[in-house]
Amino acid sequence: MTHCPADVQRLLADATHVLFDFDGPICSIFAGLPAPTVAAALRDYIGPLGIDLPGHIMSESDPLEILRHAASAGPMVAETVEAGLRGLELQAALRAAPTPHADAAIHQLHTSGRRLAVVSNNSDAAIKVYIDHRDLSGYFAAISARTLFQDPALLKPHVHLIIEAIKRLDAAPSRCVLIGDSVTDIQAAIKAGVPGIGYANTPAKEYSLAEAGAHAVINDMAQLIP
Repeated sequence: MTHCPADVQRLLADATHVLFDFDGPICSIFAGLPAPTVAAALRDYIGPLGIDLPGHIMSESDPLEILRHAASAGPMVAETVEAGLRGLELQAALRAAPTPHADAAIHQLHTSGRRLAVVSNNSDAAIKVYIDHRDLSGYFAAISARTLFQDPALLKPHVHLIIEAIKRLDAAPSRCVLIGDSVTDIQAAIKAGVPGIGYANTPAKEYSLAEAGAHAVINDMAQLIP
């Protein structure tokens, strides 16, 4: 299902700006602090507030889904969970595992004269901690990510974060390319008029990203390097 290298390089040749999702293409943020552990901690924050949690939220392992549910329960719950999630993401960022060949791809794309941005549902604070820790901050012209108490409805697959990145880069959508590892990344890119390259680290992801409309799919970040 992975597209040939020529497809990827053709997309990059047309791009003056490259947008990276964070968790997946750049690193595995919850490698050292597992996402299910973070999700359980967020449920513990909600418990004292007297909010009943439905069964699917009690078993949910994605912290962002807990945040989305919290937002539906009112501002106080949303703010409590958001504050907790930001703190846990900051801890996780210091233990995150770099995606193989991601640093090299970022370096090469920046050196080629392209302007880079991070577009992520993760918190802006955690992203800044990680890229500073990896000495990558100088490579990115913009970070468009979850801000303090931002409405979770504006996270991907909503187009908001991609549009914000494009504005900050002063770029044309057609001259951008987004690299993401989730269906929601590709859906948001399509809505924004930005070509999407899917990063699939499992065969199942190759299929789902292609089905979502990715213009190309890679299974190694090194495939971004000519």
